[in-house]
Order: sequence, then C-alpha cells, then structure tokens
Amino acid sequence: MNKQSRKTLILITVGVIAMALLLSAFAIWQIHNYEQGVAELYAQEQDGYVEIVARQIELYGDIAGDAFVEDTIKMLDSTSQRYWTLDNSEYFLFVKSISETNVYKSFSTDTFYNTQSAQVFLGTLVKGRVRHSIITLEGTKYVASGIIFEYAGTDYRLCLLTDYEIMLTNNAYLSSKLYLLIVLILLIALLVIAVIYFTVKLIEARRKVESIKEVNSELNNYIDYLDNVIMGRNQAAIITGEGKILRLLHRVDERGVYPCAFIKIKLDVGSMMSFYSECSKLLGDDVVWLRYRKDGFMLVFGGKTAEQAMKIVEDKLPKDKIPEDILAYNTDEMTYATYLYEALVNT
Repeated sequence: MNKQSRKTLILITVGVIAMALLLSAFAIWQIHNYEQGVAELYAQEQDGYVEIVARQIELYGDIAGDAFVEDTIKMLDSTSQRYWTLDNSEYFLFVKSISETNVYKSFSTDTFYNTQSAQVFLGTLVKGRVRHSIITLEGTKYVASGIIFEYAGTDYRLCLLTDYEIMLTNNAYLSSKLYLLIVLILLIALLVIAVIYFTVKLIEARRKVESIKEVNSELNNYIDYLDNVIMGRNQAAIITGEGKILRLLHRVDERGVYPCAFIKIKLDVGSMMSFYSECSKLLGDDVVWLRYRKDGFMLVFGGKTAEQAMKIVEDKLPKDKIPEDILAYNTDEMTYATYLYEALVNT
C-alpha cells in the first residue's frame, strides 16, 4: 500500500470512528433523556397516589383517630423497593413493607434523609401540593414524592420513595427502548468495521486497476509495435526471444495475414550480425527479422508466398551475400504462422 492509499485509509478510518463516537454519545444522551422522561412520568403518577393517601387521612383521620392513620400506612402496597415515611418532626413512621412497620419516636425525617439531595427535597415540600424529585439515600437513588398536610391541628410530611433502578428495570417499554439503542450502537460498530474493510478493499482494487492499466498500456504499445512490424514499418532491431516471436506470430494469425512467407537461414555465429547489418538495409521494410537461435535467422514476409519472398531476396541481395543454407516456406488458409514457425524451429 502506497503512502497516498495509506493516508486515505487513515483519514477515512478517523472520520468514521469520529462519526461513530458522536452517534454513540448521542445515543447515550438520548438514553439519559429517556430515563429522565420515564422517571418524570412515573413521579407524576406517584404524586397522585401520595395525594390520595394524604387526602384520605385528612378526611377520615380526625374521625377515626391515629389507629386509622397507622392502618392506612400499613395497608399501602409497599415492597422492598418502596418506602413510606410520615412525620411531624416529633416522630417518624417508616413502613418498609406490608408485614413490617416500625415507629421510631427518637428519629425524624431530617435524620433519615441524611443526604443533601434529600434535604433539598424536604425543603421544597409545601402544604396541600405534592412535589417530586430524584434523591439519594444510602447510595441508592429514589424517585421521591411528598406533601405536607394537616391532621389533628398538626402539619405532617408524607413521602413515598420508589427505587429508581427497579422502576426502570421493570419498565418494559424503557427496556425495549434500551435494547433498540444497544442494537443501534452495535450497528454503528459494524458500520465502522464495514467501512474500514471496504475502504481497504477499494484501495487494493484501485491499486490493481492502476496496475492493470499499466500492463494494458504496455500491451497496447507492444501490439502497436507488432502491427508496425507486420506492416513492415519501424524496423529498428531484430526480434529475439521465444515469447516476443510467438506474440508477433499470434498477431499475424489474428489479423489473417496470409500467405506469409518464412525464409530460414543458417549462418556461422560469427557472421550473423554482419549479415544483418549489410542485408537489412537492402531488404528494407518488406521483411521482419527473427533470430530464433544463435546461428539462425527467419525472414518473415507478410502477404507473400515462398516463391515471391525468394524472388525479393534474390533481387535485392548480391549473389555472394545469399547464404547457401536457405529454405523458403509459406502459410495458407489452413496453416497458421505459429504452427509453421514451430515446425521450422524443430526441423
């Protein structure tokens, strides 16, 4: 991977991760807001419950007496996650559950609500109107609703506390919402992984495409070169090497250049280049020179028969330059140039 691709991958990765973090932060913020909203709705319903109890004590307490008040508190639907408190600053009634009721003569709500948030909540209570807040007691958060009411000429504070976490856990709608948000976060994580993965693949594919383009460009240039060779143009050198020779002959076959004459020449190794330098100019652009082995040339004449090719050689070369070991063959519609070449090489 080159520097530009690596830089692109890093930028995309950083961008996607930053976006994922922003979306995750937004999701967490929404979870918090939603929890607060659910707690607020629950607190409003709880306020109505507290107000009903306070009104009941106000209406019937004077008639029925203290026993009625205590029985009312005892009969409230309490659990281990819900606490009722009733006090007039002289005594404090704490109902932990339906089956367990404790009256603490020596304690007050100021002692029980021993945190700053709880003390602030108590300070906001007013007569005849229910207030609610989220407070902390002994490290546990509660949704608290409270009211001050008058009974037997004395003002009392009545409070109901519900465990915050239990309230949220038992809320099926909130649970579904949280699960959906968790799924959203997981999808964001998968998106990050997928984007990074496909970015890497895209960079690799782009690199391969560029490599293929370079190869195709080289091949196209070579094909143009071969076309020029076939047409007898731009002859600057001898074609050597089995691969290049066969590509040229395949190109001849693809273009249907026939008849195509091959003149096979065998010389001493020492006289090969001198023969080429002297005779290539004389033969001109009508011939393609193939050096198929150290001591042999093949002269290829496109569109010529073997007789026509030999006639060109005899006409353009001095008699003393024409090798004795020279043979001429040609292709036709049934014989391909590649096949003829291979046959001549192997004979």
